[in-house]
Amino acid sequence: MRRYGSGAPGWATVCALLALCVLLLAPPARADGPLDLARTGRITDTVGALRERRAEVATALERLRREARVQLFVTYVRDFSGRAGHDWADATADRNGLGPRDLV
Repeated sequence: MRRYGSGAPGWATVCALLALCVLLLAPPARADGPLDLARTGRITDTVGALRERRAEVATALERLRREARVQLFVTYVRDFSGRAGHDWADATADRNGLGPRDLV
């Protein structure tokens, strides 16, 4: 009786090597931790989500600041680095020294 796998790598070994190759060739994951907000205006768009509507959003943010006396910082990122959205926003607000009338 012939034993399969003797003298040749077994399926588990082949699968392990294939998985290792995939991991080594995969691009690094990109996550956005709490970040420094844009110094020019109240919009930080790291993914280009706003495109041609950026000026429209900036006008609305200025109107909100003027009428409600609240600064809203609009931020677009790929993800929150494994954090809940509100935890990420709190950490970003702390990092940027935002006050009680500032929102992320």
